Amino acid sequence: MCLVVMTVSRYAYGSIVLISVLLLGSFTFGCQPSSGVSMSRSYTATDFFQGPQLAMAEAIERNDMEALRQGAEHGIDLHARGDKQITLMWFALLQENTDAIRTLVELGVHPNESPVEGGGTPLGQALRKPGTEYLNAMLDGGLSPNDSAGNDGSDTGYPLIFRAITSGTLEHIKLLVEHGVDIHYRLDDGKGSNPFDISTTGTKPEIAMYLLEQGADPHIHLSTGVTTAWGVHLKIRDLQPGPMRDQFIQLRDMMIERGVEFPPPSPIEVREQMRAEGLTPVVPSGLER
Repeated sequence: MCLVVMTVSRYAYGSIVLISVLLLGSFTFGCQPSSGVSMSRSYTATDFFQGPQLAMAEAIERNDMEALRQGAEHGIDLHARGDKQITLMWFALLQENTDAIRTLVELGVHPNESPVEGGGTPLGQALRKPGTEYLNAMLDGGLSPNDSAGNDGSDTGYPLIFRAITSGTLEHIKLLVEHGVDIHYRLDDGKGSNPFDISTTGTKPEIAMYLLEQGADPHIHLSTGVTTAWGVHLKIRDLQPGPMRDQFIQLRDMMIERGVEFPPPSPIEVREQMRAEGLTPVVPSGLER
């Protein structure tokens, strides 16, 4: 599969989509690292850039960070797209050059800008890559571990850790924690899920257990009465016997140690408790209470 992606992308040269497939192939299709190096570095600066951006891309190729900084000082646009819609940040990823990734962030290039069709953004690719070296370079360059900027620079209210839980691995989460990420952040103006709650909804209980060990609050309930504990309870009920179910049982036991009730009250029962406390729960469509 890796060879096919490399060959097709190489000769279907004018397609943004296939450039995106190239990037995805390098990061997510199971290629060995040596294959990724060969595939990505077969492209050179002249394949994508001309003018001032070409000089900057060539600086990336020879790992000349001082030239990058001097270019920025002289007003060269580090955000501009070259041929095939590739930016200097994308080119740094294609070159697997973590020094350049870090330096570009230092110089003001946000890694969540410049999406390409089918390939997302450089930050998204950094989260999908099994290793953490690209994300680490971005954080070292000044990307906030609590960043929530969208592609257009606006605040999405959805911090990086939530994306890392969905797209990344436990190692990505550990890296964010090392850089001071807020594991207590709640969505929807403090009324929604926290990272721990989100981490229990998928197939990565190891992330949930790690966040608990870091002090995450397991006592989360939403306005609908749904609790994190209820979600874990249903996971254990519905999963077939095996390692995944065993991990969720371990997670449940860790929650019990932290004072969470199991079996937990149902969402209906929680909504009644909320009413008794003078609150107005949100009743899901199709239910009376």
